[in-house]
Amino acid sequence: MSSSSASRRLRLVEEIIRYHTPADIPCDRCFESGRPCLIMPNSSLKCAECTRLGRPCVNLSWGALDRTREEYQKKVDADEKLLAEVIARLLRNKKILKQAEERARKKVLCLASELRESGEDVDAQFTAPPLDCPAASIGIAFSPAMWETMGLLDSYVATEGTAPAFGDNS
Repeated sequence: MSSSSASRRLRLVEEIIRYHTPADIPCDRCFESGRPCLIMPNSSLKCAECTRLGRPCVNLSWGALDRTREEYQKKVDADEKLLAEVIARLLRNKKILKQAEERARKKVLCLASELRESGEDVDAQFTAPPLDCPAASIGIAFSPAMWETMGLLDSYVATEGTAPAFGDNS
């Protein structure tokens, strides 16, 4: 630190002390050391002690803290309300989807029962895709490596090259 910088700081400290106003709430440094916190009236400069030491002057008033807490509490409340609305909509949509899937399953069973009564071969027409395979419902065929992994390559060759595809109704 240069001596000119230190002399400027000391000159500023003299001016703050000459025209000072005691701070309503002392900065952290003055509070901890028990010294009076002297500031320039109508100024946002540091207090005399922080200026003398060349340190930041931290003065978080209770009012500023309260305003910050209130502001962010309002934001948290608004976000929680929005989150509750989204979760409610998600749960409602999942419930409707589950009901629709259950109705579809019952309809398939009813149709299969009707076809059995009419004497048709139901098992050949309805090969249900596995529930844990998302691609099965759109009829995506697997590669030969996948068939081999699943142990179905032999059945593919035995049926003269017609690959069984999940969800295929033919």
